[in-house]
Amino acid sequence: MTAAGGQPVPVRMPMQCDEALSFRSYGPAGHSHSHDHLQLVLPLHGALELEIDGRGGRLDALRGAVIVPGAVHAQAGNGQNRFLIVDCDSAMVGRSQLDHGRTRPFLAVSTAVRSLLGFVDMSVGTGDSVAPAVARHLLPLLLDSLFAEPARSAGDSVGLRRLCEQIRAAPGQDWPLARMAQVAGMGLTSLHAVFKRQHGVTPGHWLQQQRLQWAQRQLAESGQSLAHIAQQAGFSDQSAFTRAMRRAHGITPGRYRRGFDA
Repeated sequence: MTAAGGQPVPVRMPMQCDEALSFRSYGPAGHSHSHDHLQLVLPLHGALELEIDGRGGRLDALRGAVIVPGAVHAQAGNGQNRFLIVDCDSAMVGRSQLDHGRTRPFLAVSTAVRSLLGFVDMSVGTGDSVAPAVARHLLPLLLDSLFAEPARSAGDSVGLRRLCEQIRAAPGQDWPLARMAQVAGMGLTSLHAVFKRQHGVTPGHWLQQQRLQWAQRQLAESGQSLAHIAQQAGFSDQSAFTRAMRRAHGITPGRYRRGFDA
């Protein structure tokens, strides 16, 4: 497609949500286009010349690219080549990582990423796509490996503190992982990595700990019923509260409260 002045108009491509991971080989020239999702272009064999928002670079065994939503790009293959293409929602990575990708779209491919790419390539063989079940398992691993360093930024530490403060203030609210990631200002994979690094547990486990601590204070300081405390702490019912308390501390809520009444 061309504009009135004869210049090519970038084509906006829809996301193929059912093909998060796929394989592509590129010819000598490709048209300019953009899309609404995050895309990673990772090398398996051969080389590729890629231009992203006016920045040119060569992709080979040690260099890949991150294409942020809306970035206009075009590519030209160099001989025989094969690349793993990762299409995913930009919410899966953090804000700092997206900003980094917007200004520095070409990234080094680490040894860890090379190992994952080799595993994917051998597992799939000559096919053009990765089975959805395999993609769901590999996608978080790839994102964690590619964006491990940006996840350690000071901005993410600030976001994690903000999230922890809000949860401690209201642990009984509904805290799905998507909301936690949004408050922290990072993607889901980064959220897991930062929690494991700073707290030694997953976000869900840490949330459970905060709910139990809040509930224990209520047991010690208030006369509210166990059912009411369970509901306010965010447990589905009193039985779920009792199971969580026994699993974490080897004691039931009622027995814990009686210890303060003695």
